[in-house]
Amino acid sequence: MIMAGTRTATILAIQTISIHGTIMVDVSYQITTEAAPRNARLGGEAINGNLVVGATVQVTFVMNVATGITVGA
Repeated sequence: MIMAGTRTATILAIQTISIHGTIMVDVSYQITTEAAPRNARLGGEAINGNLVVGATVQVTFVMNVATGITVGA
């Protein structure tokens, strides 16, 4: 379990959705040290940079929940 901090990951899939007019992004990613992919739903404000499939990113966690993604860091 990741209590807090960042991990390097690769983006597998991205889906932009609107929930009652609020834009959210569903992201599937693979942490480099884990076998299974993970999923997160984040608001646009939690994503820094141009998120594309195949990008190497830093995923920020608090209590094992992804709270942000930084592209190219």
